Amino acid sequence: MSRIISTIVCSLLMQGSFAQGLDSTMALAQRLFKQNQFEQAIYFYERARFFSPQELEAPILFKMGECYRQSDQAETSLAYFDRAYFNSRDEKLKQEALLAKVQSLIQLKDFNLALAEIYAANPQEPMLQQRFHFYEGLCHYTQMNFEQSYHSFIAAAGADSSKVKELVSLYSDTSSLFRPRPGLAKKLSFFLPGLGQFYAGDYRNGLNSLALNAAFIALTINVGLTYSTFDALLAVFPWLQRYYIGGTDKAKLIAKDKLLKNRQEFFLEVLEILEDEKATANPGP
Repeated sequence: MSRIISTIVCSLLMQGSFAQGLDSTMALAQRLFKQNQFEQAIYFYERARFFSPQELEAPILFKMGECYRQSDQAETSLAYFDRAYFNSRDEKLKQEALLAKVQSLIQLKDFNLALAEIYAANPQEPMLQQRFHFYEGLCHYTQMNFEQSYHSFIAAAGADSSKVKELVSLYSDTSSLFRPRPGLAKKLSFFLPGLGQFYAGDYRNGLNSLALNAAFIALTINVGLTYSTFDALLAVFPWLQRYYIGGTDKAKLIAKDKLLKNRQEFFLEVLEILEDEKATANPGP
């Protein structure tokens, strides 16, 4: 009888020590995670998962996925978010895992698959719904589907009428998302050196291109008159051609950079309006 009692007591003590060990291991993993020491955090999350009861399996898998995602191992994180989703009975955690997977897919620039995951989501909480809509808008915007991004960002604003009004006002003029046109800038510089740069708003490079080409044209004419047309074509014209063609390519590149900058600035304005959604983009349970 005493042996049975002793066995029961030892068993209870071992369970208590395991529970205490699990709590301390989880606390250490959480602390390392907050300190951005993700590799070490993964090690202790894995140890905690080994001893954890079934109900803690999904939250730990989620945290491990976050460690991989935030340490630029987005592809590895996908499997952990999937496992967290399928192992969880908590609907909120399932949707958080799905949202985190969307973030990883966006990091991997797989926007179509990210959109597929977003459309498969079924969040019940308004805040989660808004976050899904925000990433939906981000995917559409990155793919230059600006009209679809508008509707997604409006949905991300939720019931906040002031944010909706600001977004409507911002999207009322989207001309900067399409201008300057790089192809047109190149054609304009074919017509007149420097004109494409002027069109793109780079007046300094425009004047430089115009002056260089004018100088080489004048030099070509001068050599032709002083010596011969053959000498002008042989000695000067190749340089004129080089700067002329180079100027058209430069105009296209300047316009492309300006267009990209315009789109980045426009998106930053969207982020400023949807500040709450941006701030809650990466939280976990």
